[in-house]
Amino acid sequence: MFDDPQVRTTQQWLNTAYSSHPQWVTVQVDGQTGWGTMNGLVRALQIELGITTLSDNFGPTTLSRFTSQIGSVSALTTNTNVLRIAQGGLWCKGYHGGFTRGVFDSDVAAGISFLTGDIGFYPVQSISPKVMKALLNMDAFKLLPGGGSSRREAQQWLNNKYVGRADFAILPCDGLYSRNTQQGLMYAIQYEANMADGVANGNFGPGTRSALQTQALVSLGSVDGTKNWVRLFQAALRFNGYDAPFTGQFDAATRNSALSFQGFAELSATGSGDFQTWASLLISTGDENRPAAASDMATQLNSSLCAALYANGYRTVGRYLTVASKRYSPGELEAIFGAGLKTFPIMQEANTSAADFTETKGRDHGFQALRRLRQLGFKEGATVFFAVDFDATDAAITASVIPYFEGVKSSLNSSRTPYAVGIYGTRNVCARVINAGLASEAFIASMSWGWSGNLGYSLPPSWSYDQIKNTILAGTTMEIDRNVQSSRAAPVGQAGVLKTPVRTVPGMGTTFDEDYFWFLTEQCILAEQSARLSPYAEGNINEYVLHRMQREHYWQPAVHPTGDSDALWNVYTPLPELVPGLPAAAASGIALGRGDYESKASSPPDSSRTRISHWAASTRSYMTWGVPQADPSITTGDLGGWGLDLATLWEDFSKTLLPGFTGSVAQWFRDNVGAAGTSFDAEDLVADVDAYLCARRITGAGYRAVSDVVREIEVGAIPRFGTFASERFGTKANAISAATQLFGSGWPWIDFPVSLKVSVPKPLGQVAIDVATGFADAIWDRI
Repeated sequence: MFDDPQVRTTQQWLNTAYSSHPQWVTVQVDGQTGWGTMNGLVRALQIELGITTLSDNFGPTTLSRFTSQIGSVSALTTNTNVLRIAQGGLWCKGYHGGFTRGVFDSDVAAGISFLTGDIGFYPVQSISPKVMKALLNMDAFKLLPGGGSSRREAQQWLNNKYVGRADFAILPCDGLYSRNTQQGLMYAIQYEANMADGVANGNFGPGTRSALQTQALVSLGSVDGTKNWVRLFQAALRFNGYDAPFTGQFDAATRNSALSFQGFAELSATGSGDFQTWASLLISTGDENRPAAASDMATQLNSSLCAALYANGYRTVGRYLTVASKRYSPGELEAIFGAGLKTFPIMQEANTSAADFTETKGRDHGFQALRRLRQLGFKEGATVFFAVDFDATDAAITASVIPYFEGVKSSLNSSRTPYAVGIYGTRNVCARVINAGLASEAFIASMSWGWSGNLGYSLPPSWSYDQIKNTILAGTTMEIDRNVQSSRAAPVGQAGVLKTPVRTVPGMGTTFDEDYFWFLTEQCILAEQSARLSPYAEGNINEYVLHRMQREHYWQPAVHPTGDSDALWNVYTPLPELVPGLPAAAASGIALGRGDYESKASSPPDSSRTRISHWAASTRSYMTWGVPQADPSITTGDLGGWGLDLATLWEDFSKTLLPGFTGSVAQWFRDNVGAAGTSFDAEDLVADVDAYLCARRITGAGYRAVSDVVREIEVGAIPRFGTFASERFGTKANAISAATQLFGSGWPWIDFPVSLKVSVPKPLGQVAIDVATGFADAIWDRI
């Protein structure tokens, strides 16, 4: 950065002249204008004015003492140190301060003249008390990058018009909309409303609200006279980015600018300066009672609450993804859509201070949101809004919030189902994160109108929701936040969400299927992330998940202590990188992705471990050996699923019942296939059936997450037994034929020696047919 020798000289002089004062704060000598130097100039002035308690603030005491003791800095000033302080301020502000310190020469006079002209005054060669205060802060009076000349013109006019009022502070004239400029405009409005000095306070309170409603309505044809309502309305439009004329005449161009703003802010298109338009131009909440079609709440919604929302005019609801007490509950999305509402998801885990924002936490929260969106069935492209629920300063945004959203975006875009990043927060933090390319939509925390990030900032161009009021929904006790919804918003409707499996748990009612479907969904996401490490891994994502789940019980060595450690499964369903003939580079890439996934993978919950492991092993059997369709023959893939289970059930029957059995073999198998307490119980049967259905849908048709198929089966979109019967066998006769062949002359099979698993003689002739018939009947009974 540029090292200004005149600024450096000022810094050196300040330290030399005042370092002996016990309250002096050493100014860094670096030739850079900054708050440290400006604060040093203020403290030096306070020392010269005899103020005993120093402060960095040029407050009422400093202003009063300067007025009474100095009056103004001019050619008549006798206190050379005060003159030197003023000269230092000029140099720091970019104006000539004279090369002879302590001397009011023509250079100093010219610098002051340029300064006062830039402020908006008729150029003079003296520094008044208010100009001195403005000189010793970081406000700029020249147009800055990003500033607009039309806004600067309005700032200068406000300074010139209202500087004589007691509480009006000189505004920066940098062409930027800022907190100081916003507050200066508020003071001007209060002065036009005849508020006395000491009553006007720059806040949007009841008096200001009343004045705007009763005095400030301006429209086409209005002209300023004794009051300046038109020009103030034009200034408000300019500060919000709309280049209205600045003439004091409400002409067609002013009306067009008003209409443009009203359209952008979702206000009624009146084209006039009505109260709602004034309010939205001046304060983040605007008129908090204006129409709002969206709402958000922490309450979990049911059908009656959704109906009440709709009856009160709401059409969109924002709801949370995590935190058990306030996240989407089972059946809630169906209730929302059933009432004619749409929704947008919100992600918030604390996020109420700068300490809650790091890149690591962003990655974690991004993954949590990704996982829950997939589990809940949100289709790709949905926007999830991550909360920045505190008044983030620019420094905090740079140091903490930006890295957090870098982590969020990285995680949220790490799977096969991309979602869009939205941000909830003040106008400033939303704009900065969006401008950094880390979010695409904003949900503005406008209720917090006093936060610095909302004062002096206009609505970001890509705002979707604007939170304006906390209230109780009429007819209920539910607390909600009212949100104006932009026409650019894209809330999610019923077509954008897949149905999610639920289950009924005794004592708990209806819950999400977290131990099975939700768990598998998370594993698929982890595998998708790992597959990005190598192009060879892309087609093996499901293999990674299925193999890891199979290893719980059907691998050598098994992950779980009670697992089947038979190494025959290793041969029958080999690792994807061990397929014969696979090029070395491909094998290495596949192994790389699998290893990375397994370093993150979890074991299934106890309640679903055996089911998941069985299903995974049987699914891989079909994926390895092929998926038969309407086939009357037993296939090698069947032997890892229903075939082996049926053979095992025959073994149990042979050992316990066959000697002296006089009943119907067919009926016994019909009754016991899928029955509780047997070696081929309901969990086994479901695992075998689901394995076939999943294998058929994830092989040969490009990538599809196996968890997506599980979802369809679990919610009934794929009728489990009917689809299995029709796709695998076609007819009951084919099922009997295939099951009979299980006990045919091919036993033991070379590729999968069932004889090592089943230790009894095979059924022959009619007995084999009866076993097969009972199996087929058991399947068809469930259709």
